[in-house]
Amino acid sequence: MAVTELDVEKAGAFVERLFGAALDTIDIVTVYIGDRLGLYRTLAERGSLTSGQLAEAAGMHARYAQEWCEQQAVVGILEVDDAGRFTLPAEHAVALTDPDSPFSVAPVARFVASCTKVMPELLQAYRNGGGVEWSAFGDDGIEAQGDFNRPWLRTALTGEYLPSIPDVHEKLSAGARVADVACGVGWAGVTIARDYNNSRVVGLDPDESSIALARRNAAEDGVSDRTTFEVHDATKPLPGGPFDLVLVVEAVHDMAQPVEVLARIRESLAPGGAVIIADERTADSFIGFSEDPMERLFYGASLLCCLPAGMAESPSVATGTVMRASTFTDYATQAGFSRVEVLDQIEHPMLRFYRLFV
Repeated sequence: MAVTELDVEKAGAFVERLFGAALDTIDIVTVYIGDRLGLYRTLAERGSLTSGQLAEAAGMHARYAQEWCEQQAVVGILEVDDAGRFTLPAEHAVALTDPDSPFSVAPVARFVASCTKVMPELLQAYRNGGGVEWSAFGDDGIEAQGDFNRPWLRTALTGEYLPSIPDVHEKLSAGARVADVACGVGWAGVTIARDYNNSRVVGLDPDESSIALARRNAAEDGVSDRTTFEVHDATKPLPGGPFDLVLVVEAVHDMAQPVEVLARIRESLAPGGAVIIADERTADSFIGFSEDPMERLFYGASLLCCLPAGMAESPSVATGTVMRASTFTDYATQAGFSRVEVLDQIEHPMLRFYRLFV
């Protein structure tokens, strides 16, 4: 195509968009550095510091600390005074250092870092139709997934969402047997055990590193006596049942064989048992260009993580992050459930909550 045939303004706008995206990506990577090296935590705890003081307090090289501090000031994450002291504003500190805050954003940086780590494997999977094992994403990926959902799991799950389902709330209050399937690092199960202290939770996940973190989180929360976390493939019968409640948080779309897992869940239920599934609040169908940031996020996560992780096993239905409500309903029906209800009373910006009926 000759240059004269181009819409120059459209081409320029596209280049400007990608250049801006590159700058934003660099910011995310530098946030990852500050998060992993404890620089934000040090500034939040000690207040204003010169870059040299920060280097000494955080145990890092002074020259790198200087460059990082100056970059963070240039992009507006840190503030700097005339004496060269750098400050992390309280509004930024809560987003970067408090994992229970609804403003917590540091896990996003860890997720991006985990995806860059597996780029060679990802390209190979794209070529040959294979996948990328979840373990390949390392601690960054595992912790990012757990901490991304942590704020609402630690507050809204037991403070708002489960109480909005009266029969489930009553059973949990009286004392229920709960399974947290694909539990990850365990925040859902740990929080249920903390706030419904008559209930007992079994957390199941195929990833050993996630289970180790779940056990640690349970111990730190003082609920080890009411929780059991086990490495388990949920396509096989679930141990520890029958269950009064089975919960699956943001994991069905990652499963290679979701119908088989849902069938095992149905078989594990006690009479009158409930199944609550939380998964992505996607659009009803693919419509092409979208200004919805959530739809963009879902597709990005699918390309970089969820689809290749789901295709690491064979056979795989290869769902990916963008699981439409109709797709999930089809999986549940194939697994033997008679009805799927969307729990509209639970309002979450990213997740849709389903209840399955036998």
